[in-house]
Amino acid sequence: MPYGACDIGGFFGNPSDELISRWMEAGVFFPIMRTHSEVHYKPHLPWLYGDEARDAIRKAINLRTRLIPFYYSLAHETFNAGIPLMRPLVMEFPNDSRVANLTDEWLMGDSLLAAPILNEGGKRSVYLPAGNWYVFGSTNRLTGNRSIEVTAALDEIPAYVRAGTILPLGPVIQNVTEQPGGALELQIYPGKDATFTLVEDDGVTQDYLKGKTRRTTFRWDDSKKELNWKRSGNYSGGDVFKQMRIVVFDPLKNSETTCPLTASGTVKPEHH
Repeated sequence: MPYGACDIGGFFGNPSDELISRWMEAGVFFPIMRTHSEVHYKPHLPWLYGDEARDAIRKAINLRTRLIPFYYSLAHETFNAGIPLMRPLVMEFPNDSRVANLTDEWLMGDSLLAAPILNEGGKRSVYLPAGNWYVFGSTNRLTGNRSIEVTAALDEIPAYVRAGTILPLGPVIQNVTEQPGGALELQIYPGKDATFTLVEDDGVTQDYLKGKTRRTTFRWDDSKKELNWKRSGNYSGGDVFKQMRIVVFDPLKNSETTCPLTASGTVKPEHH
């Protein structure tokens, strides 16, 4: 059942301002992010829980919309291969006994590790499996095979990305009909070679069953610090990405380049 979810905020009861915020942040990394509650309880609307909670929830929802290109591509992978979007760590690290029963952190795809705060107080322990990990959206690289203690502000979500990952993000939009809404941001977390296939279609019909998709496979050569890509498929609707911003989170030589998202290409991002 790849599209698992829950009633964010709980169907019964009234969560605190802090817990409704944390629950929304966890929902960023659920296959389906939705709130729901019984009619006699306080509705789970962000503006009913104070300014700080409202702002934290807005930030979480904005991140959710940015992750749509990543999640949509994973959904195609689910359809084609049966691999779920949301994965227990044991799927990727079957020989690590410490993740066998780990239920308060998980992966989206094989590379994005979500470890949201699940209790009041803003603190938790996070286990990072073997390898190198980056704090999501940063050059802060951590060694794995250990637990770390994390403190997160109300608007912060502990999340980590495996070294050797290409992560596609879109711009902040209000709903999916606004796609693309700007340039694709291709985040590269170096340390290993990486590959990712971005899948685009019309998002509405079942024409993807007839092969009407656009698949762009990106490959990162870590030794050359070079990105190349090649497109296949004949979908060319107005909602496809035409520009991309490539960001390499190298702790020593952070780099960034903007270029057209052509049918194929090779680029070495410029150092900053």
